[in-house]
Amino acid sequence: MKSSIRKKEIILAGNLNLNIYGLLSCKSGKRMKKENRIFFLSEKIAIENGYRPCGRCMKEKYKTGKMHLFPNSADPNINLLPNDGTVNYYGTILDSSKAKFYYDTLLKTIEWKNDEAIIFNKHIITKRKAAWYGDSNYAYTYSNATKYALPWTAALLELKNKAEELSQATYNSCLLNLYHNGDEGMAWHSDDEKTLAKNGAIASLSFGAERKFSFKHKQTKETVAVLLESGSLLVMKGTTQTNWLHRLPPTKKIHQPRVNLTFRTIFTG
Repeated sequence: MKSSIRKKEIILAGNLNLNIYGLLSCKSGKRMKKENRIFFLSEKIAIENGYRPCGRCMKEKYKTGKMHLFPNSADPNINLLPNDGTVNYYGTILDSSKAKFYYDTLLKTIEWKNDEAIIFNKHIITKRKAAWYGDSNYAYTYSNATKYALPWTAALLELKNKAEELSQATYNSCLLNLYHNGDEGMAWHSDDEKTLAKNGAIASLSFGAERKFSFKHKQTKETVAVLLESGSLLVMKGTTQTNWLHRLPPTKKIHQPRVNLTFRTIFTG
């Protein structure tokens, strides 16, 4: 170990308890108990293992590091959240040709409608389009507007089975969103409606344009983000909806559509 440090093969160290990484010269690190220390060969390895920059020795990265952006090298065994919830990113679960097939199919076969919301007693119709499908004509209310589920299409059933197989969970409904370009996004929110299973898994499949997806802790305001590729799967579960908000931030850099499916479990009683 000492030899690797002298040769500068090891350049970073971290705190096992706090999931923070920083420079070997950091004063905070030198005060750390030996049993809490971990060493990294590169910053990429630290980030891939869920560590975030130190606020003392890596101030600039900590500032932008308050928005911790995970690379696209996906490992479903890694929890993207530092605490109070579980988010696993599986990366692309479909090859590019299959992802393109489902993208085209969903655009053509889903009964897309402009989404609606009642905010401060004002009826708002969004540019973003949405659809709601399920095992039965379940009612789902969010933003003070109610949707009734349509019967599954063949493509949605295939994707539901794939999501269930990988996430080891079952789902009875799916909310779909169509974002025509980067101008359209989703504000901070949690999928914590009373009709949804508490602490249940939500499986998110993305098709089309690659977009950044962000999380923000409700108390600490810490943020985490991941780039969602076309044909990729992300699963939120445990206490994620209780403790974290999420959003799809708008961007001027994206000019292509994105289709997102979130498979979920709604109470049927």
